[in-house]
Amino acid sequence: MKIQREDKRVKRLLFILVLTCVPSLLVHAAAPSSNVYEIEVVVFENRLPDLEGSEIWAPEQPQAASTDATEAVNVGEIPPADSSLAAVVTALEKSGRHPVLAHLRWQQSAEAKSVSKPVNIVSADNRLKGTLRFYLSRFLLVDVNLDLSETAGAGTGEVPINALPVFHLTEARRVRLLETYYFDHPKLGAVVRVSPIKAN
Repeated sequence: MKIQREDKRVKRLLFILVLTCVPSLLVHAAAPSSNVYEIEVVVFENRLPDLEGSEIWAPEQPQAASTDATEAVNVGEIPPADSSLAAVVTALEKSGRHPVLAHLRWQQSAEAKSVSKPVNIVSADNRLKGTLRFYLSRFLLVDVNLDLSETAGAGTGEVPINALPVFHLTEARRVRLLETYYFDHPKLGAVVRVSPIKAN
């Protein structure tokens, strides 16, 4: 089926990109020398015409603002061209079907979930709104909670916000340092990488 082939092609592309970001085992085995980490995230849209109207996904109703959204903070910077996920961004944009919605990087310590603050992830056109929370609970964990409006111009007055179909990507995952993780959804995706910051 054409839809399945397109979906497999996207996942194969991202799998290859993830492999290119995985360091050698010797580097991965090195213990972090501080409790401060660098988090880098890329969020992109899946524009796959063959999926339009498919049973694979359907527009969802807007949800009430989560606790994460109400307490989220604005941090992060647009990473330089040689950042850890720069090759991922280049490949996604070159594909023509996976425009990048947000690419951010910041540093923070690993705290308990009750203490950690989620970080706002928002696209320039406000179609993408959500958060990423990085915290420690036995293991390092990342929670992504992202909403993507189907129609461009969300929040500009062209279309009432409550009338726009919204797609949700919500997932929590344990992460290991210096490994690249892909959070999957038929309409959008997120690639996340956590790196240790060496103490001076």
